[in-house]
Amino acid sequence: MYPTDDTIRALARSSPWRWTTLHFRHRGGYREAEVEAWVRRPGNLLVRTGDGQEHRVSGVPYGRMFVSTDPDFVRPVSVPPQQVEPTLRPDGLVAERPASWDVDYDDPMWGNYRWVAMLDPVELSHHVAVADPRVDEVAGRPVWRSFLRAEEGYSARCGGNCCELLFSDVSRRCEFDDPGDAPPARPGTTYPDCYDVSLDQQTGVVVRCHPVGGDADSPWLEVDILDVDTDLDELFPSA
Repeated sequence: MYPTDDTIRALARSSPWRWTTLHFRHRGGYREAEVEAWVRRPGNLLVRTGDGQEHRVSGVPYGRMFVSTDPDFVRPVSVPPQQVEPTLRPDGLVAERPASWDVDYDDPMWGNYRWVAMLDPVELSHHVAVADPRVDEVAGRPVWRSFLRAEEGYSARCGGNCCELLFSDVSRRCEFDDPGDAPPARPGTTYPDCYDVSLDQQTGVVVRCHPVGGDADSPWLEVDILDVDTDLDELFPSA
């Protein structure tokens, strides 16, 4: 299959159902040193830093929040997306994700929410302009590569010029109903024109996200996938 605007967006929303375990190396901007990581869905992460230290993270950054004045209110239990069925397209990619309040899509986080977004880049599936979709290769694996630019309506996992994949003036304002309420950009900021993004074909994970134009310190990330869906029971023994 050759990528199109439509298939790029569909792959970006498909990650929760395309892999269960992942072993990879990650590095990024904002002085993010390279780490090696293992993820087992749902909710297990092991990160090994360059000095050999290992860090374990369990659970997701935060689940859905519920507020009630009813003294008998019982907080609903969320489920991972792997326990629900999405609407699939004829090509097997996801046409529509279940939007029920009890589905919690997040993976465990390391460093910031850009980590969560790269593993499940649903924010790239809508209100994003796609240019020059093409097949390429990253770390020996086939990818779909394209230039992506955030458009009005872009909804980042964590926006406000914090942890979005597409750092932009649109993402600065995306979390506010009234864009005028958004804090101003850092003085002198020049945003990238777009991002050169590669999605791993098998998993839907963002493996390259490089700014095109803009300031030299604009955020970026790189992932080299080493293994997919291998048995990680020795790393994450069952309770």
